Amino acid sequence: MEAILEQTLKDNHFLLDTAKSYLLKEIVPQANKIDHDPNTLFYALRGLGELDLLALKVPRHWSGKEVSEQTYGTFQELLARYSGALVFLQTQHQSAAGMLVASANSSLQERYLPRMGNGQVLLGVGFSQLRRAGDPLTVATPVAGGYQLNGVVPWVTGWEFFGEFIIAATLPDGGAVYGIVPLVETHQHSGGTLTLSPPAQLAAMTSANTVTATLKNWFLPTESVVFIKPAGWIHENDKKNILAAVFMATGCALAGLDIVESVVSRKPLPFIQKAFDSLQQELNNCRNAVREAQNNSSLEFAERLQLRAWAIDLAGRIAHAAVTVSSGAAIYSHHNAQRVYREALVFTVMGQTPAIMEATLGRLTRSGFENEPHQSNLRCGSSSRKVRGGRRGSREGTEEEKKIAYSRVIHLSHVIDSDIPQWQGDPPVEFETVAELHKDGYYLRRFSLGEHSATHINASNSFHLDGVGIHEYSAESLVVPGVVIDIREQALVNADYTLCVEDILSWEERYGKIPPGCVVLLYTGWQEKWSDEKAFLYQDEQGSMHFPGFDNDATRFLLEEREIAGVGIDTHGVDSGQDTTFGTNSLVLEKPRIVLENLTNLNQLPPTGATLAIGALRLRGGSGSPVGVLAFVP
Repeated sequence: MEAILEQTLKDNHFLLDTAKSYLLKEIVPQANKIDHDPNTLFYALRGLGELDLLALKVPRHWSGKEVSEQTYGTFQELLARYSGALVFLQTQHQSAAGMLVASANSSLQERYLPRMGNGQVLLGVGFSQLRRAGDPLTVATPVAGGYQLNGVVPWVTGWEFFGEFIIAATLPDGGAVYGIVPLVETHQHSGGTLTLSPPAQLAAMTSANTVTATLKNWFLPTESVVFIKPAGWIHENDKKNILAAVFMATGCALAGLDIVESVVSRKPLPFIQKAFDSLQQELNNCRNAVREAQNNSSLEFAERLQLRAWAIDLAGRIAHAAVTVSSGAAIYSHHNAQRVYREALVFTVMGQTPAIMEATLGRLTRSGFENEPHQSNLRCGSSSRKVRGGRRGSREGTEEEKKIAYSRVIHLSHVIDSDIPQWQGDPPVEFETVAELHKDGYYLRRFSLGEHSATHINASNSFHLDGVGIHEYSAESLVVPGVVIDIREQALVNADYTLCVEDILSWEERYGKIPPGCVVLLYTGWQEKWSDEKAFLYQDEQGSMHFPGFDNDATRFLLEEREIAGVGIDTHGVDSGQDTTFGTNSLVLEKPRIVLENLTNLNQLPPTGATLAIGALRLRGGSGSPVGVLAFVP
């Protein structure tokens, strides 16, 4: 089982890396052309097929990739970041594949599914008309051997890309039949016709060739039926999949941020940098909340709906920011900011239901300046509070106040007791009562433990002769933002796993670039082993310990390329149990930076957004200190 899990993780990482490499090399240079030229879009879609990326949620026995919802969401976000037209078009095909997977028509499955991943067969969909109120636009009448279809399908994307599409038509009982019909004008021998309008001139993604299909007495044979669903099924399905289109909106928002960030380097204006930082933080918070919602089946529909509206709102605002910082150049239709802004408009209404419209309008007309949902499950059940810190400048008013916005506070330190796991050779943890309440009028104990026992911080002098002691660490250096990288799955299958640069870059694809001045916390899952010293230290017969840590190359990357303030981990050392050179400790502590070990409750922190307050004992010349670490969580 562990081997299967490890291979699945590798496959998912490889898939996303392959997709990103293709997008950066082949799609980014011609993203604007892809938006309006069908031929260029066709070759872009074919490229995904050549990489076998067009049936991601199809089971492996049908030659699909069978990826998780999380991996599929990340894939959709990647595509939307680099080409709205491409993600828009291929989503139709991926949706059709998913419908066939759910079908009981095995002959259709055998005919289509094995050839969908590589693009040998391309299918579209046409059922958005079922969401409209009033009389049905497309109706199906049961006849001998199948159904007779009449009406209009106002929105079918992929003409001249897809040979066929899955249509939906309303049955007399209010249910709907879904079946495969050609996406080309056709006259049946029985007299049925299917005609198509010219492609619609959309605000964006015109290259995807969206047309209207009109059917008159079209015969849909039973063998072409994908499935039949009861009345109201599409509305329930929309509720169930309310977050499905979120990733296209967040991908569009990332595209807008890319533009703003590129302008920052050319126009070193502080207000542009400030806007970028603010929008990036909000987008990261939104993406984190969406990921958490994916893993929380108990989250109410109303709360998922607010996340959808938040993502739509962010895509629009960040795209608007991209236009703003690009100045007059953004007016040109070929400018990236112009394209991304128009894509944001399309993603606003894609798959729209009345509930989504209402939630989106609610955000657009909200009072005040709150940018995040207010539902208790999303915001941890309390209002936001702010802790004001000192000013950066020496004179009052010369610098902006530092503030910590939070809704909850988490202990990241273990309770200290005499039986906690101890590094071999460390002094024991001892407590001695020196005053008792009934005898002395108060209760007091003396305690003794090593400077690197329990949850603790390592000081620079613990690995460098000229390093400073813990008492010389400034107060300001002990209040820092924290980011959390989760490697539990890797550590589950390999106790000696070390964080590598590829892990960091993959994390940044989901949550944004690691900001300078933060502490990177590595969540390995070892905190769960704390009460079992044998499992926590995991020593083999030779006395060698086994637990995860930071790879030295990853540490150098974080220090040099991301300029972090330090690292932390929920094991007994930031260096893996197999690293007897203490490489990461030595690298980080070349300067008086932060190294935190034996942390806990990392599972309660978001990937970004938390602020750490590290309470260290000011032991003169100390090589470190047990610490009480508090995390202020937004």
